[in-house]
Amino acid sequence: MDQNCYQNIQKKLLENKLDFSNKNDDVKNLFLECNKIQNNVLGYKIMTQIFQAIQKSGQRVLLLDQDQIQIIRSCRCLAILGYLYFQETIKIQQKDKEFRENIRNQIDDLQKQGQLEKAFLLDEAMKCKTKEEYTEISSIIKIMVNVLIDFGSDSFHFTQIFDVVLNSLLLTGNNTTIGRDHQLLSILDKLQKLLEDSQSPYLWTIVLESILNASTYMEKPTDFVQPNLIARIIIFKIPFIDDIFNYFGTYLGKCYKFEYKMFESMLNFGLTQQTLELILKFSQQFVKEYQTEILIEMRNKLVPDLIKYMKNVSCFDQIQNLFNQFLISSFQQISTPELDKQHYQEIITNFDKNFDLYQEKQLQRIANFLALMLRYYKKQEVKGFENLEKKFRNKYIPIPNPNQTSLDKIEQIQIWFNDENQQNEEKQKPQKLVGLRNLQNTCYLNSFIQALFWTQDFKNLIINVFKREEVVFLKSFSLKTNFLRCFLFLDSMTEEIDYTPLLLKRSLREPYKTDVRQQDAAEFGVHLFEDMEKNFNPEEYKQIKEIFYGMSKSTFICKNCDKPTTGPDEEFMYITLNFEGNRIGKNQDEIEKMIQRHQMKEQITFNCELCKKKTQSTRTLKFLKLPKNIIIQINRFEFQQGIRSKINDQINLKPNIKIKEEEKELNYELYAIIIHFGEIPDAGHYTIYCKVNDEWYRFDDSIVTKIHRDFDRVQRNFKKEETPYLLFFRRKNE
Repeated sequence: MDQNCYQNIQKKLLENKLDFSNKNDDVKNLFLECNKIQNNVLGYKIMTQIFQAIQKSGQRVLLLDQDQIQIIRSCRCLAILGYLYFQETIKIQQKDKEFRENIRNQIDDLQKQGQLEKAFLLDEAMKCKTKEEYTEISSIIKIMVNVLIDFGSDSFHFTQIFDVVLNSLLLTGNNTTIGRDHQLLSILDKLQKLLEDSQSPYLWTIVLESILNASTYMEKPTDFVQPNLIARIIIFKIPFIDDIFNYFGTYLGKCYKFEYKMFESMLNFGLTQQTLELILKFSQQFVKEYQTEILIEMRNKLVPDLIKYMKNVSCFDQIQNLFNQFLISSFQQISTPELDKQHYQEIITNFDKNFDLYQEKQLQRIANFLALMLRYYKKQEVKGFENLEKKFRNKYIPIPNPNQTSLDKIEQIQIWFNDENQQNEEKQKPQKLVGLRNLQNTCYLNSFIQALFWTQDFKNLIINVFKREEVVFLKSFSLKTNFLRCFLFLDSMTEEIDYTPLLLKRSLREPYKTDVRQQDAAEFGVHLFEDMEKNFNPEEYKQIKEIFYGMSKSTFICKNCDKPTTGPDEEFMYITLNFEGNRIGKNQDEIEKMIQRHQMKEQITFNCELCKKKTQSTRTLKFLKLPKNIIIQINRFEFQQGIRSKINDQINLKPNIKIKEEEKELNYELYAIIIHFGEIPDAGHYTIYCKVNDEWYRFDDSIVTKIHRDFDRVQRNFKKEETPYLLFFRRKNE
């Protein structure tokens, strides 16, 4: 079937009788016939031939409104139409803005259905056995990437397709042809412009994450993922680089081989301020992780290159920082004295030669460097030292005492593999609280994820206890790994920025995965824990349940015969509390009274075994086992005359409560409150208050606001429409 369609279209193209202006629907019919081809590679091949034939004809294609919508439904047509549009080979009958919107909508639909990766032929590219096969597919991928960047960049959902763009780009890299591949260079220029204009840390984590993930593909025979291509992408300044590297050091910091290849490729491109800063970050990360072999190789390759570039005074500070890192900070650990002496002599020769080019601040840094060098070598041992020293005297700039301890602080000397240095570094920057970006009505998800993050026992399991999964290029992250990514990001930041929980959302079940409608936070929590059971191994899920799940038992007493009947042990995740039936004229309900009422005698209808019929009975509830963390749901929704309505009554919350387990009272403290605004649970808005280091903060998606230390003041701060919905308590140490 596919082959027949392919040959029929080819035959029509060869006959050269088609009117590519589309007056007789020739082009439209070609596109629709092409859509019938199921095989992706074959479909794209013939679509490319159609595109080439249109270009060769010199005609401009006229597309009617209804034709556009019909044709754009195919991702293959989407690519070709988009590309023709930018080549000005297509005439649009309707407004340009609406045409762009049609294509953006199709991109969004493909993303929601999880079809973008398939549309991009990423699976087919990974299966290639030869360079020839790959070259054909990569040319099609480049057309798709071009369209996605051009049409997606001004879309609200561009962040949602960015990882596909990056992975596709990685699969078009070819080290031998990148300089001559004008289409690829055009894509890179567009991508660089996008990244330069972006302050989103999410986009940058996706850039580095995609690069590091690709390292798993580097050793395969086809080996088309090239480090030079990557260096071309990240050759300019990365915002939030300290925090992003902190995140990667705790998450993907084991992909050292590929990081080192990136380092090598940056040297090939030439040194700029940005690449030098990035190289310094790489080396600092390697020092933290004790990667001695890589550091020695880095040192041997980098120092000679830095000496060559000393004439570039605009990069003076960056070069000097690297000299400090690789010649001073490392001396006690990995020095080679004779080679180092040779390096020092060449550096001093260059300082002497370029002396008149340096400003006063730069000369002071050189003087500091010379003083640090004297800790390891005598003046007489290093050729040219005394001559350079005379020049400093003539400028009235003294060379400091080598033993002056302030030198280390001024020049940021950190002795390698020194645990005390690393501890001091960690203390220098306080952690900032990170909000979660709203991905269109995802405030329910953001609030619940924040609650889980500030559940210390759960966070510890995710970050420190559970075994981390292997990262494989183009393989979707599991829910478990996406929890890890999210939590490590929230735990790593020292800047007031936010996190985009897109990949976490994608790893959920429907409707949360793709639906953009508001959802009920409590219902979402139940489904999230069910998904955890499927995504974590049994032993891991057992540890999660110990934190959040308890056990209760009900006792029923029949009013006819007074026979008590004990129900089965029942597992619970939420304790659901109800308001009193008649609330008119009553004061605010108190949380502890609501809990007591939950366990008190309740009148119900019950099947009595002794009476052999349904009777009126009383039910009492006992908690057999309370979890470490209790989630209390306030039942705010009731049906009145068949319509579901919300109870907006406020509750008098307490920062500390007591709950009975069997006959023993356990103490719990409140640490998170999910608030609901609005009249129905699957509409309105959710925020969350969290207790962090004895202070209360409000997280409203990406906005984090400090409220107060005193909980009574926090509660008084609630607006009338802010109604507590889910309460998170943790057991206090007795």
